[in-house]
Amino acid sequence: MNESLSFGSDQLAERGAYRRALHYTAQGFALAGGLVLIALINMSLISIIGRKLFSAPIRGDIELMEIGASIAIAAFLPMCELRGMHIKVDTFTMKLSPCIQRALDTLGHTLCLLAALILAWRTGLQLFDNMEYGDVSTLLSIPMWIPLVFIVPSLVLLALCSLARITDLFHRSGGHA
Repeated sequence: MNESLSFGSDQLAERGAYRRALHYTAQGFALAGGLVLIALINMSLISIIGRKLFSAPIRGDIELMEIGASIAIAAFLPMCELRGMHIKVDTFTMKLSPCIQRALDTLGHTLCLLAALILAWRTGLQLFDNMEYGDVSTLLSIPMWIPLVFIVPSLVLLALCSLARITDLFHRSGGHA
């Protein structure tokens, strides 16, 4: 099992401009998600130290953690899908023929595409509803549409990455899914 994830672009040259742009966009989203997680870790440490030593935690640290984690998770999903590095249980499918494995992979990526499109659509509608009605978080009164502005593009990018994976499988099988 290979644990290191290189950000090299050795195989991108032969995949075309669209695939390169998709890769670099997904990589940028993942790096931004990583920066959000680093900020959340630092905020959590400062809050814990402040709570234990000075009885002064960061006000609303749990709200900030929830909002930031949802943004970061959504930002990681496109790169996970594009690289095929998400959770995949292949204990039973390893013994199947490569053709059936490809068909199951295609089904999985198609379901991911459909889920991403539905989530992007519904989350986008929620964004506009939250803006219209002025929904805010309980403690800090953060407008709830703000995190959704970052989550919706991640879901759209996830759908595009799923489509790219389906296209890869289709071309690898010689035009038969």
